[in-house]
Amino acid sequence: MLHTKNIYGIIDSLKVSNSWKHIFKKIQVAYYHNFYQGKSNSVHTWRYGQNVMSLGAKDRFKFFTSFNFFALIFGPLYYLAKFMFIKGLILLLIEAGLIYYFDFPVAYLIILIHIYAAIFANADYFTKMVLNNKIVKENPDILSDFVDDNFVSIVMKEESRYNLFVAFVIIASIVIGVFVHSEFTKDAKYKELINNRQRICKTSQECDKVIKDATSNIRANKEPLYVEYFNMGAAYYELKSRQSALQALDKATSLKQNYFEPYALKGVIYTDLKQFNLARMNYERALKIYPKGRFLYYLLGSSYYKEGNYVAAKANFEKAVKAYPNKSSYWEALAYTKIYLRDRAGAKNDLIKAIKVLKREDAVKNAAKIEALEGYMLNLR
Repeated sequence: MLHTKNIYGIIDSLKVSNSWKHIFKKIQVAYYHNFYQGKSNSVHTWRYGQNVMSLGAKDRFKFFTSFNFFALIFGPLYYLAKFMFIKGLILLLIEAGLIYYFDFPVAYLIILIHIYAAIFANADYFTKMVLNNKIVKENPDILSDFVDDNFVSIVMKEESRYNLFVAFVIIASIVIGVFVHSEFTKDAKYKELINNRQRICKTSQECDKVIKDATSNIRANKEPLYVEYFNMGAAYYELKSRQSALQALDKATSLKQNYFEPYALKGVIYTDLKQFNLARMNYERALKIYPKGRFLYYLLGSSYYKEGNYVAAKANFEKAVKAYPNKSSYWEALAYTKIYLRDRAGAKNDLIKAIKVLKREDAVKNAAKIEALEGYMLNLR
């Protein structure tokens, strides 16, 4: 029978499309050229293992034939559609975990999962359909019985397209990497600003120096001036000179209207001054500039809550708990807001979630807080 004579016959006998048969044959040729000759005579040790760009022209197509556009789009779902369940489920769980547990830009790493799927889906499908074929597994030497020179010649004619493709992949990877790094850096900086962990100065002497340097740079017209005014405002804030801080921050935003940091810090300062309407306005402006700043929803919700706008507060607290489900204080805030809206059943459910988070964190350390919330829940009717 045809499929017992050589690897090409086996591939032709598979119940797959002609396109897949063509891809399988290219991968098999790459396997023979790169691994079988003195490097491995075991089907089960077949891997991508060499630097693609160091290979000769007859070998480089090994990498290019592995790209799969549909796997790039659908990622783990493509693996599941091809009945490659183990790897598909693993990739799907990783992707779901990144989306559920992490805020952007960390969640952008799902892009890497899709790129991984695009590069390895064809090779993994080749392993499933060809290398795990019963005849091949029983006769691994069949992979090297001969190479169809005519087929190799046809494949080599496509080399120019592969070179264009690899150039595209390299450029796209660089662009994605720069974008993710930029977003990660920006997001981390904004979070630290809001959480007040990244302080521009810690002692009065340090803050005085920051103000002095900023004043000197402003007089010397050192660009960007809006950064100097922000540094000055942040230093005044650390010195508890809130009005001077607001004046400097207002100057910063007048010079650059889409400057996120001053609006976020002004929101914090106005909250300290109990001017919650102004705090809300600045948080809203900050969110408009940086829509992915989901860590602002809690602060914005708090401003609405203190203004007495419980409907708007509830909407923002719901966004906050969706973005950060492991923040017990967010669930509490949502619960107390629902109490004002006469939704006691919803409030009780949110307090239960807050208690669960506290228990997961440290049941012993949070025992007093847990007991207080449980007692509060008993009074909800």
